[in-house]
Amino acid sequence: MAKIGLVISDIDGTILDQNHQLDSRLKENLAILAQQGIPFCLASARSPLGIRPIQEALGLDAPLVAYNGALIGQWQEGEFRVLQDIPLVEADVVALIGLMEQSFPAVSIGLYAGKDWYVAQRNQWVELEASITGEDPLVTDFEAFLAQKPVVHKFLLIGEEADITQLLAFLQEQDFPETSFYLSKANYLEITHRSVSKGHALALLAEMQGLPIRETLAFGDHFNDLSMLEAAGVGVAMGNAPQAVQEAADEVTADNHHNGVSLYLEQIISEKSR
Repeated sequence: MAKIGLVISDIDGTILDQNHQLDSRLKENLAILAQQGIPFCLASARSPLGIRPIQEALGLDAPLVAYNGALIGQWQEGEFRVLQDIPLVEADVVALIGLMEQSFPAVSIGLYAGKDWYVAQRNQWVELEASITGEDPLVTDFEAFLAQKPVVHKFLLIGEEADITQLLAFLQEQDFPETSFYLSKANYLEITHRSVSKGHALALLAEMQGLPIRETLAFGDHFNDLSMLEAAGVGVAMGNAPQAVQEAADEVTADNHHNGVSLYLEQIISEKSR
C-alpha cells in the first residue's frame, strides 16, 4: 500500500447508501485516521450547506469540495470560508436563465452561489432535492438577484427525464464555450464552469496540505468522480459504480450498501498498525 496522507470521498452512492444512510463504521474509522494525522475530505455536487450535516455526523472539520469542484472551503465557527473557487461566467448565467425560462418553463432552475441555494419558487422538484440534502432553498426573484451580480458556482436543473434530455441536447448546441453541461441523474442536469472537476480540486487540496498527489486516496461511484479517481495516488471505485468507472479505478471495494469505504480504510488502518 502506498503512503497515504489525505483521503477524499464522494458522498451520495459512496458513503451514503440508496436510503441516504451513512456507512455504519465510517465515523469510528475516521477517528482512527484523524489520530494518524490523515484528513478525510468530502467532495460532492452538493453545496457546503448540503455537505455540512454529513461532516457533523462524522465529526469532520477538514476542507470540503462542493459543486463537483467549483468551490473549496471550510466551516469554521459556524461560518463558511472560501479557499478556492471557479464560478460560472456572469454573462453565461444571465443568458442561460433567459433561454430556459423561455424554452423550458417546466424545468426547475436552482442557482448555487457560495454556500446558498436559490430558486424562483418551491415546486415538487425543489421539495425532492430539499428532502435529500436537508437544505432550505432561498426563494428569490432571479432578475433582482442577478442585478446584484452574484458569484454563481452551479446550476441544478430538475424535471421530467424527457425534458432534461431535450434540454441537454439544446444547450449543447448553444455557444457556451466556458461552460460544462452534465447529467448527475437521468432527470438532473448540472452546469458549472468547464474548468471544474473533482480531480482539479483534489490537486489543490493536496497542494494546500503540502502533499504530493501520489499520497492521496480517493473514493467514488460515478462518472463525475472519474477525474478524482484518476488523479489520486490510489483511486478506489465502489462496487456499485458503473463498469467503466470501476475499470478506470486502481481498485474496487464493496458497494455502498456493504460499507465499501470502511472496508478499504480498515485495510489501511490494519497495515499502519503493524
